[in-house]
Amino acid sequence: MILNKFIFFIVTLLFLSFIVQEKIFAQEANFTFQNGTTGCVPFTVEVIDNSGADPSLISYKFGDAPVQKGTDFTFITPGIYSVTQFISGGSSVSKTNIIKVLSREPVDFDVISCVGRRVKVQIRDFYYDAYRVNFGNNRVVEVERNGFAEHTYPNENEYMITVNGFFDESSENCIGTERLVRPINQLVPAVINRLEALTNTTAKIDYTLNTNLPHKLEKMTPSGFERVGSLLEGSSSHIIQNVSFSDIYRISVEDDCQSSTETSSIVYVPDVNVAVEENHVNIHWELRSELDDDTFLKYVVYRNDELLYETSDSTLTYLKDEQVACQVRYCYQVETQYKSGLKALSSKRCVLAQSNIPPPAVSDIYATFTPTNQIVLNWNYPNGITTSSINELNFMRIDKNEISQSYSLNSSTANFEDSQVDISKTPYCYAISYVSSCKLSAGFSNFVCPIILSYEGNPTDKKGSIIFDWTMFRGVPTNNYVLEQLDSLGKTPFNIQNVFSSSTHSIVIENQTNQTSYFRVRANLGDTVTYSNTVRIDFPSFINLPNVFTPNGDNLNDTYGIESRFIEEFEMMIFNKWGESVFQSNDTTARWDGRYRNGFAPSGEYTLKVVATDQRGRKYILTEIIKLLR
Repeated sequence: MILNKFIFFIVTLLFLSFIVQEKIFAQEANFTFQNGTTGCVPFTVEVIDNSGADPSLISYKFGDAPVQKGTDFTFITPGIYSVTQFISGGSSVSKTNIIKVLSREPVDFDVISCVGRRVKVQIRDFYYDAYRVNFGNNRVVEVERNGFAEHTYPNENEYMITVNGFFDESSENCIGTERLVRPINQLVPAVINRLEALTNTTAKIDYTLNTNLPHKLEKMTPSGFERVGSLLEGSSSHIIQNVSFSDIYRISVEDDCQSSTETSSIVYVPDVNVAVEENHVNIHWELRSELDDDTFLKYVVYRNDELLYETSDSTLTYLKDEQVACQVRYCYQVETQYKSGLKALSSKRCVLAQSNIPPPAVSDIYATFTPTNQIVLNWNYPNGITTSSINELNFMRIDKNEISQSYSLNSSTANFEDSQVDISKTPYCYAISYVSSCKLSAGFSNFVCPIILSYEGNPTDKKGSIIFDWTMFRGVPTNNYVLEQLDSLGKTPFNIQNVFSSSTHSIVIENQTNQTSYFRVRANLGDTVTYSNTVRIDFPSFINLPNVFTPNGDNLNDTYGIESRFIEEFEMMIFNKWGESVFQSNDTTARWDGRYRNGFAPSGEYTLKVVATDQRGRKYILTEIIKLLR
């Protein structure tokens, strides 16, 4: 009986074991992906197990990575990978699925702004399966490849549009591409500010673009205006190629949504013609008939970049320039100005003038002294005269005895330093002339005389005054004179006194703090200055040593001290007859009250020693016997 029960138990165990194994062996590997089979790096794969097997028996292999129990894995390199599910048991089963990992590429798209604050996003990209457009104010639209999305904004504020690409039904994990947009309420034409002809074939146009819509540069043709170029968004100038003089241009702006257009005012490429005649240059220009005379403001003619002539009469298109010198190069430009602010400037036309009339004399001449008392002349040539057109310079110098001396220089400079001056023979006065390249001599200029500074008084006196006197500057009238006091040549003045052209100024000797001072007079001549000669004054230093004092409390000569001027370094020592120091100081104003060791020093003789150096470096070592009397 017991044997039968045991046999029944064994048979039952074998049967159950067979049933369990059949269930395992009959199980098939099966899984899907939580977030699709295609994505951008880093792409995280999440497996959903559909096998029904015991999770402890399941493992996964993601690409070339080792087998793992976990159900997720992140791929960081683009490529095509296999994902395999393994189920272990009496006989292992597996299944493999394929995923695609792609690189993160920016989305190619256009943003088109239209009037009425409408914005269109046009996808130009084919990399992703679909695209998600976020207009930046809670509106998100999904579009397909080469698709578009539109949106109308509530105002003209700036918004950030973001476009993301994604694959299949996978979650969005690819890079987002951003564009900043400012909606446009209405179509505003561009404004042309200036057009300048640079050469015979190029011109530069300056403008203001009032919207961020596409702008085109157009040229007038017999059949109407035709596009010749596109203007970059945010730009303010453009170089026009292949221009011809009198070509007419304008700028147009389009609304792609409604196909409407606004255009700027028109502008033409101006030209100027110049012709050389004897003693003058003829200048001609014209105003295009297509431009409305009501908008005309004036013509401005420039010669060598300086204003020569202007008129508000639109019919005056000719000028005769008679202020020319022989063999001088003159370049002319004509600018047409309009009431709107638009300016059209011709290219430069240059000619070499011919003349048999003597050139004008120099009228703008200055004379000044250098800090080392050399006279320097500076001048400006008359308008239209350049240094390159001058062959020779002539100078005339007259001293106070009216003895004249002449100089000639084969130079085209505009300054001259006279190194042969003698201050004792002043004043000097100068006149200048020049010879043009056509060997025509200009007359001499008026004489110009620098300021001459002199003084009276004895600087070696301990007291008194120094009185300065100076001549007025002859050449440019002025009453703005300044007396400067400096402590070194070329340094900034430490003392300035406003003075007049015909006067004197005095300084008190005992009030001076600088042992050596330099004085000069400066005259302000409008936009320039001129200096007189520089006068150096040296004041002597000194140390006075009294030989007796009476510290008896009567307030008369009760203390002992020295008197000095211009002392930089100083030490005073007083010794008694035993060689003991009874007083010492480094202060020139210090005084000994006759006390020693908390008592009164006795009457008698004492030895004074002074070691000092003045501002000019002179050293003093003085010894004196002084008497203390009570």
